[in-house]
Formats: sequence, structure tokens, C-alpha cells
Amino acid sequence: MKNLSSDFSSKEYIRVFVKVAEGTSFIKNYVKNFDAEVEYVFDMPKLGNLRVVALTSPHGNISAVITDSLEGFPEYLERTKVLYWTKDMESTLRNAEAAGMKVLQEKSAVPIGFQGRYETPGGYVVELAEVSEEGKQYFHQDLEKLGYTL
Repeated sequence: MKNLSSDFSSKEYIRVFVKVAEGTSFIKNYVKNFDAEVEYVFDMPKLGNLRVVALTSPHGNISAVITDSLEGFPEYLERTKVLYWTKDMESTLRNAEAAGMKVLQEKSAVPIGFQGRYETPGGYVVELAEVSEEGKQYFHQDLEKLGYTL
């Protein structure tokens, strides 16, 4: 059996949760102090005031969930610690199962494409992301319009 990480098409993105009032300053600070770039931004209006911002940096990638509440979300969302891109979500989730992981979220649609999650023994939750053609619109947006310019 191949190593599960061979299904990943990116380095890791560390998941952080940021309050709405601190979201803009968090993004600007990370961009300024970690030589980062905003990779994509999307909102999930049906989930309240939730925004996801990905930041890439030679010093570490971040996937920031900006919200004031995770109430009503599956409990595993808050336990998610890392995200990896994959080109084939179903295959990666099946490979995770074969490697003894527990699938917590099958391939699910989100604005950027799809996400899924699995849990390692010990409770570490990994999110997978797969971009769709429609999801590409969220990459490299006008940062001034979003309020993220320095």
C-alpha cells in the first residue's frame, strides 16, 4: 500500500480559528510578517458570518476560519488541525480508510469545490480540499476590495 501523503497535492495548511473582529488584522499581520500571500477567500453565508482565508508563505501556510461561533457545526470542525489539497477526494478518503483512519466527512460541496475529513488514531482531524472549476473564482481576488491590503 502506498503512503497516504502521496495523495496530497500541497504542503500542509495549519487550521486556525479567528474572531470576526480580529480577522482583518490577523490577515494583514500574517501577510506583513511572514512574507505571505492571500491565496483564496470565500464566504459561507448560510453558516452565519463565516469566511475562509488561505494564506501561503515560505514560513507556513494557514487556513483561517473567521467566525464568532461554530454553534451548529459538526464537532469535528473545531478539531480540524490541518488541511491538504488533493486531486481525487474519493480516492484519498478510501486510502485513508484502508490505512486505518475514520472518515468523518465524505466529499461535500463548498464554494471553492469540495472538502472531506478523516480522523487518525488519537483523534487528529485532517481536512482535504479539492478545487472545482467554479471554485477557481475565489483565488487571487482583489485584496483592496476585501480590505486586506497593507
